[in-house]
Amino acid sequence: MSMVHTEPANAPMPEIRGYRLRHALNHGAMSTVYLADQVAPPREVAIKVVAPYALSDEVSRRRFENEVRTIARLEHPHVVRIHELGRTAEGLPYYTMPYLPRGHLGQRSFRRPDGSVDEPRVIEVLRVLLSALQYAHSRGVVHRDVKAENVLFDEAGRPLLADFGVALRRGYGPRVTAAGLAVGSTAYMAPEQARGEDVDGRADLYSLGVLAWEMLTGELPYRAADALSMAVMHAQDPIPKLPPELRHWQRFMNRALAKVPVDRFEDAAEMAAKVARVERRRRW
Repeated sequence: MSMVHTEPANAPMPEIRGYRLRHALNHGAMSTVYLADQVAPPREVAIKVVAPYALSDEVSRRRFENEVRTIARLEHPHVVRIHELGRTAEGLPYYTMPYLPRGHLGQRSFRRPDGSVDEPRVIEVLRVLLSALQYAHSRGVVHRDVKAENVLFDEAGRPLLADFGVALRRGYGPRVTAAGLAVGSTAYMAPEQARGEDVDGRADLYSLGVLAWEMLTGELPYRAADALSMAVMHAQDPIPKLPPELRHWQRFMNRALAKVPVDRFEDAAEMAAKVARVERRRRW
């Protein structure tokens, strides 16, 4: 999400009452995430602070805070919880989450020592994420930024879907950055979202299809030099073919990565049913 401004790595850390900030974990275009110690209750947390230029007026900040309150009500074993919402001493919105130090999905390989794909593990991760998305969608929340970096692992190695920070409640319309590009990561972004159109849960399912492709093959279905070229490829290029040893996934991918929402899976439950069909066909 580095389409617009990024905060310099040596920028001073914000002041947040009740927390001792240690260092920045991640600098994004719209926010920075810090590792911090919460005073009471004593625990390690991750704090996401919105950049001052991302929400430049009080109306947009209050709207963002209302969205975070909606997301904070999500209670699912595979959705990262939001602990607290507040504002820094400088008046910038922030929210706190559990600190999950086991890394993200993009840092894990699904290849066995013999070079074959660990398809049962891929299916296990897909089922977990589909369960989380089905739960969120049923409550009117669209994630809008499903990608490898937003699938984190807890101490037990279980995947959790994180960062609903650009989530959209139904009826709000699209949100677009100051640069005129739709919020999200274009490597995973559904064509209609990249165009800044209104989106529903099928945009998340498209992104999950990209993530499934990445887990199976070790690379993205489309590769481009910049965000705009990537968005054009998702919108116009034909769906690529999987290697022969993964061809039993092709029909699933053709639905997941369909250019038009109506041609995709209707919801997460239907997508999960097709995952189960692939599993039955293979009988690992």
